[in-house]
Amino acid sequence: MNSDTFYQHLRERLLAGEWAAGQRLPSIRHQIADSGASHHAIVSAYDRLAAEGLIEAQQGRGYFVTGHSSAGRRADTLADLAAREASTPPLPMHPSDPLFALLQSGPEAIKLSGGWLPTEWRNTEMLARAIRRTARLEQRALVEYGDIQGYRPLRQQLARHLQSKTRASIPPTQIITTLGATQALDLVIRLLVRPGDVVLVDEPGNGNLNKLIALGGGEVIGVPRTPTGPDTAFITELLSRRRVRALVCNSTFHNPTGGSLSARNAFDILRLAIAHDFLIIEDDVYGDFSSGNHQTFADLDDLDHVIYIGSFSKSLSSSLRIGYIACCAEMIEPLLQLKLLTSVSVPGFCERFVNTILSDGSYLRHMHRVQRDLMAQQALTRQLLEARGWTFDIVPDGGMFLWARHPAIADMDAFIHRLAAHNVLLLPGSVFTVGNRREDALRINVAHFTPELATLFEPDAGP
Repeated sequence: MNSDTFYQHLRERLLAGEWAAGQRLPSIRHQIADSGASHHAIVSAYDRLAAEGLIEAQQGRGYFVTGHSSAGRRADTLADLAAREASTPPLPMHPSDPLFALLQSGPEAIKLSGGWLPTEWRNTEMLARAIRRTARLEQRALVEYGDIQGYRPLRQQLARHLQSKTRASIPPTQIITTLGATQALDLVIRLLVRPGDVVLVDEPGNGNLNKLIALGGGEVIGVPRTPTGPDTAFITELLSRRRVRALVCNSTFHNPTGGSLSARNAFDILRLAIAHDFLIIEDDVYGDFSSGNHQTFADLDDLDHVIYIGSFSKSLSSSLRIGYIACCAEMIEPLLQLKLLTSVSVPGFCERFVNTILSDGSYLRHMHRVQRDLMAQQALTRQLLEARGWTFDIVPDGGMFLWARHPAIADMDAFIHRLAAHNVLLLPGSVFTVGNRREDALRINVAHFTPELATLFEPDAGP
């Protein structure tokens, strides 16, 4: 009798009330003689039944029936709970938050407005190999807290990574690891923004960031995004009448337009930051999607007026939640205090895993493939949409995003609803604006786009 068969047989006897609550079960030796099952099969079955709460182990005495299995009372076992969950209709999505619905949708949905790569684009074999290697070599990291500032070898790798990608020379002592870029932004905003402070953001841009700033009492003002970066004329005019605490912006493959920072734009904005004493929070989470060097604020500044944020969640795995902050030395201590209060540390195993793939070159090889594939997808998606009359505020040369409009579609909400009927999920443009201002544009993730979907983007396509 194998383990599964013995487990099912014994479980049925327990639920039928063959033993009373508190009664001792036959010993493992007795069960071997009685059932013919192996020692491993019986021990495994007892462990599974104990995990379900049907029996409990008492040190030196054996296994005893719990109160859940008395006659006439069916236990709330793990299997029962799983069956109940499967038969229960899912809770309705939060009606006021389209992003919540997108994130909580099932794997069958085509998440065309998502901010991440499709699963098939992720090198899961490489991830699995690195996880096994890390687990074999770094077993203590499976159970212990990580370094509060971040695993030092990883911070050293991040310093080299930033040097090669952005030309910015940042010592490991000025880098802090975080639970993705979301926590990085949260920590920086908690530290810098006080009620009433004016914070400039990309418009359109990261809607969750706008809410995070508002949560801290900051006044959020959107800066129009141009093909070369934030609108410097807009910022200059605003600075003539308002004091600004910080500017937060994507430097590379901006979310949602896909544009990147030019050297001239970066220089002009940094000059304004120095003259008017505000900080630039550079959210460069899409920087690794750029081949070769790309322009950043950090490259032009010794982190006196720039705080740089990066992440591996977009490029590698959303589950790992590894991001980082690079900043001036004076900010490290207060940021570490905030990190200690809110999360203590990033899981040490995840940090060591990322260090593994940075050290052995796996990450660089993976990103070279992703960069190449995204460039091809950008061209294909634009071609398919332009043939159907769609236009773009900015034409990116890579990255995941297109910010698309159609002159013949007056009601974009109705268009989004129509595609949802085909299980194609899009976010309204208002999600990316300050104050949810109406915007008749869509963020399209080209990595999720296919020629088969193109027919749904005809402006007069049927329901």
